[in-house]
Amino acid sequence: MRLRVGLVLLALVIAVSALSPILGVPVVGTFLGRDADFAIMALQMLSAAWAEGVFWPRWLMDTNYGLGGTTYYSYPPLAHWVAAAVAQVTGLGPAPTLGLTTGLWRLLAVATAFLWLQRHVPAGPALAGAAFGALLPYAAVVDPWLRFAYSETAAIALLPLLLLALDRLAAGRRAQGIAGAALAYGALAITNLPVCCLAAHLGPLYAWGLDGRRGLLRCLLAGGLGAALAAAFVLPAVGLLRHANSASLFNDSWTENLMFFSRLDGKLLVIWGATLLAVGLGLGLLRDAASWPRLRLPGLLRALAVLLLGSLALTCVVTLPFWLTLPQLTAVEHPWRSNALLGTAVAGIAALACAARPRPRALLAAGLAMALLPPAFLAGVVALGHPVWPKFLPAEQRLDFARSYSGAYSWEHVPAEAAAAGWVGITAGHPDPWARPPLPTGAEQIPGGFRLPRAAAPVILPQFYFPAWQAWDLLGPLPLRPTLEGFLELVPDRPASDITIKILPTPWERAGWGVSALAACGLLLLRLPGLRRRDLPLPSGTGGKWAGPPAR
Repeated sequence: MRLRVGLVLLALVIAVSALSPILGVPVVGTFLGRDADFAIMALQMLSAAWAEGVFWPRWLMDTNYGLGGTTYYSYPPLAHWVAAAVAQVTGLGPAPTLGLTTGLWRLLAVATAFLWLQRHVPAGPALAGAAFGALLPYAAVVDPWLRFAYSETAAIALLPLLLLALDRLAAGRRAQGIAGAALAYGALAITNLPVCCLAAHLGPLYAWGLDGRRGLLRCLLAGGLGAALAAAFVLPAVGLLRHANSASLFNDSWTENLMFFSRLDGKLLVIWGATLLAVGLGLGLLRDAASWPRLRLPGLLRALAVLLLGSLALTCVVTLPFWLTLPQLTAVEHPWRSNALLGTAVAGIAALACAARPRPRALLAAGLAMALLPPAFLAGVVALGHPVWPKFLPAEQRLDFARSYSGAYSWEHVPAEAAAAGWVGITAGHPDPWARPPLPTGAEQIPGGFRLPRAAAPVILPQFYFPAWQAWDLLGPLPLRPTLEGFLELVPDRPASDITIKILPTPWERAGWGVSALAACGLLLLRLPGLRRRDLPLPSGTGGKWAGPPAR
């Protein structure tokens, strides 16, 4: 019975996930896909960089209407790398690639949750819990349709691997399990920083639930090592923050998104409704999974209960003091992003409840009801939306729409000098976004920069200034500076010829790669003694494989 429930729920997840590649990437303006255009254009430019042989183009020359931007200095690249690889294999354009890859991430979330939960319960309940979590409205409606939060969808698929790693960390002795947890945290950091930040706060609570103070301290250590492992991305992002408009992310925009504190609007109604539904289901299933005395003992049940309540607390006004005092939380911007961890907690609780109930019909009924929400939401938007809004465009039209839409070029990725010159806002009081300096006579654009035949006087180039730009000729380096409008200007201190101007690695990037390499070597040394120990005992209280329903 439990296996049949799991298979039915899995079939529902597959059907719902198939909506993404079938209907494509949603269009901004229909209450759908707020971040879709950014994802499309970023993937288009990343794929173009791959064609030029550049795997990690920190600076994108074609963003911001061709004036360049700091996109992959401050935006984690892993989810976009996966999409670019899918585009390479399939030959699809950016819009259909994102639709397909979004569906694949959602299926991967089921697979990773199954791997995590199978450690604790048999295959049937593990599959049922994993699929149930993927049907929750935040993962099935809010991220893929309302927001089109592509990288967050990818992070949700990786979160169960973090919890699996924390399970093993709590089970291990000495350094056992630390390398796996650090690797999971590092992968989250280069996938989606807000989810990683929330996991850095909530992961130790989960580890405490598993193994008390010891588990919490080991999780904090693993998180620090994970940050070091991701230093190739994190260190330049932090070190160059003052040169990027991303510095203004540390603001009070979270006050517009905190449950029971912010003013309610249509978007928040959907998101908060998804949050409360997930919490209600989680608490109801938790009652089926365990009795109160069992919840007080260290182990998976307590860990999931703490993760559920901690995730809920971060979305609402009860954690207002933390949002007021912790700058790393203000950078998350949207408190409801903790739904990513909340949904993972509900998936685990659902698996335990399914294992405890010989005939889990309530779980199946709830899953069937949730599977109807995405098509109902989409049908409502299409039927009730403004008649002149586009709904679902063919691939080429979708790309053209994104290319000409201001929302495709994130204000967060405008360099600081250009932001100060007014290039962030596209309004009547700011420069025309299409009015850019012409390419100087005789100059040519090359991958990641320009070539000039000669220069004896200052030359302005059609790119924003950023400290990563460097210029040189056969005699050595040449000075660069920002103009008052924020553009890149070559200021030769001598007559120069055969000049190259390119984006090159900064000292922050070189330091980041060094730290990542040292962290990887250290983790490998930690892991080597454990390669011979394949079977590690679970911590007291997790119960190992399912041994029957708890005593009531």
